[in-house]
Formats: sequence, C-alpha cells, structure tokens
Amino acid sequence: MKAMMKAAAVVVGLLAFATPALAVDFFGYFRDGDSISSKGGPAPTFGTPGMDYKLRLGNEGDNYGEWGIQNVIYKDKAGVEVTAGVMFNYDQGLGVATGTAVPFGIQQNYFKMKVPQWAGATFWGGKQYYERENIDMIDHFYLNTSDTGIGVENVDTGFGKLSFSIFGANGKDSLSQPVVYLRPDLRLQGIPVWANGTILVDLNYQTISRHSGTGYTTPQDEGGGVWVTLEWHQDAILGGWNNIALQYANGSNSAMGGGAPSRANKNDNQFAVWEQLLLQPIPMFDVLVGGTYQAKTFGIVGGGTNKVNSFGLFARPKVWLADYFAIQGDIGYTAVDNKPNGGTETKPNLVKWTIAPTLLPAQGDGGGFFVRPEFRLFITGGSWNDDATKAGIAGGNFGTDTSGMLYGFQVEGWF
Repeated sequence: MKAMMKAAAVVVGLLAFATPALAVDFFGYFRDGDSISSKGGPAPTFGTPGMDYKLRLGNEGDNYGEWGIQNVIYKDKAGVEVTAGVMFNYDQGLGVATGTAVPFGIQQNYFKMKVPQWAGATFWGGKQYYERENIDMIDHFYLNTSDTGIGVENVDTGFGKLSFSIFGANGKDSLSQPVVYLRPDLRLQGIPVWANGTILVDLNYQTISRHSGTGYTTPQDEGGGVWVTLEWHQDAILGGWNNIALQYANGSNSAMGGGAPSRANKNDNQFAVWEQLLLQPIPMFDVLVGGTYQAKTFGIVGGGTNKVNSFGLFARPKVWLADYFAIQGDIGYTAVDNKPNGGTETKPNLVKWTIAPTLLPAQGDGGGFFVRPEFRLFITGGSWNDDATKAGIAGGNFGTDTSGMLYGFQVEGWF
C-alpha cells in the first residue's frame, strides 16, 4: 500500500513539473457520505434481489473515488501527439475514519497516439475506460468492454466513427482450468439517420484460449460467445436527449460485461433493452427517466435451463429553488421473475424513493441535471414483497418487515 502511494506521488510530481506548454489534465470522480437505518445502526442498501443494479441516489453502500492525470508527452509539427495517462481508485465502507487504510488500485493506465493524417485515428494500448455507455441514475454500464487491450479509435469514415480493439482477461473455465478470454470489439458510432439522431452498432466476440493438455470435454463448453448492441441517440428533445439500446449476447459473453466471465455454459443467453430520457423543458426543472428489461437464460449442466426476467421503471427529477439550491429525488419500481427448472417460481419486487435537498453550483449552458459537485442530505424509503424478504433484501437487516427507511448525507462529483 505504501509503495503504491509513493509511486503515485512520484508520477504526480513528474507531471506537475512537465513543460508548461504540455499542461497536465487532472480528472476524476468521488462520492463520500454516511447513513443510518430506521432499524438503527449502519444502513444497508435497497435493491431487488437478482437485479443487476439499484437506484443509487441516497442508496450507496460504499465511498468510492477515482483520481486521474494525463499529459501530452510528445507532439510534432504534423500534429501527431502521444498522451500518457493513469487513474488510481479506492473503495471503502461508509463512515470509515479519516486516514484508515483502504483498498487501493489502478483503474486506467494507457498511452494514446493521435494521427490526424489517418482520418483522425487514435491508437491506444493499456487499460482505459473504453467508450462506455450507461444509465446514470442506476450507475449501470450496459456497454462496457473495458479491460487490458490495444486498438484504434474514432477513425472518421465519413458516415460514422469506426473503432476496433482487442481485450483480454485471465480466468477459469467451468472445470476451474486457467484460460485467457480474448474479446475483439468492432464499433461504428455517430451514424447519422435524421436530424439530431445517430446510431451506434457494436459487435463483440469472446473467444477462449486454453492449454491443449487440459482435456476439456464438458458438453456445456461455451466456446465463447457473441454480444451485439444497437443504440439510437436523439438530441433536441425538450432541452435534453434520449438513448435507447437493444442488446443480445450468448455463451460466455451473456453477462454483457468486461473481465473474465463468472459462468461458462454454451446455453446461457441474454436479451436486454435500456432506455434513458433526459428532459430539461424549463430552467428550473430537469428530470431523467429510465426503463430496463432483461431476459436471461442460464444453462444447467446435464441439460435444462433456468430463466430470470427483470424489469425496471424509474425517474429522477430535480427542481431548482435558487441558483445554488435544488430539491431532487428519485422513485422507481424494480422486479425479478425467477423461473428455475423444476423449482418454485419467485417474484421479488421493490419500490424505492428518495428526497434530497441539495447544494450545488449554478446551472450551465447544457442545463442543470449533471452539474456537480452536489452536497446532499437525504431520506430514502423502500417497500417490498414477501418474496424479496425471503431472498434477503437489504441483507436481511429489516427482518420480516416489508418496508424501511435510510437517513444520511453525501457529497458527490466528477471533474
């Protein structure tokens, strides 16, 4: 831990004294706060068991931060430039005392080389947040291929920006044998379709490299998997925009995420729909509305499948009462339908809401929804059914109750 901190200090120091013409870019994100439960003691978080996400406002289970620096380390007369960047992160429980040791790591570590003469292509290698797509109010990245990789981004084709990269992650197969998961990713984005509307298409294939001597013969060998994303982005909608994405994936790619897959079964698959609409019709009011649908199939060793369908609908409005003060909140309904092969069907669900008076900077030209940092007090409530209680909602902190409250404070921002 101390060695990593010293290394970070050295990097920061070197960049801080770089040539003035090549200024250091400092960026990041963090949230910090604490909360208590209506049952007393530390607060859990509200999320429907089996969902891939939760509504995050007034409902965070940790304090988290990312601190990054990057700098142009080479630039020639032709306009070619090379950038080096690194990002450190930490993750700790709520209310941990100042100065207490926390898990510490590296989120990004990359070189980028931009060549304007080659249709604006940017070549890269290392680790970076690779063109991620997410729904902010649930903090879920539905398109995130970020891993160690190498490739080229944003080549101007005249009808969209083309990117191609190859990512890799080490893991275990279904027989616990060491393997390497390789994932080439091809993306074309910014394809114009009509006024203020563009399309993104992403094709990702995961293949597996294993030692020839492992004797892998399991019938459920997934052999890799495909992951396809089609996203439509529309600007100029009541001062905001709309994103809707359709996805399909199968085999070891069915989890739709980076890293080594947690499962290895060729019968796994997932179909998903992600919707996010930002409306800013008047200066004093912003609202982000979202919805999700996921249909997952899990193969069973020996034959058969389990099916899990989930659904979510939610909104996060913000009303500005003054230049530096707003009342915001969110409300959402999330539900899961578990259909185990030959077992009992369960349908846990949850209604979650939050009210949060917020101090923050004044609105900018792009509206006020994403203005940060925010200093918040909050009250959060949740109501759920018996199936959610039995599935261990909120870590079982509310016993047999089917509702509960959280109270707390938080600061959050990116820069």
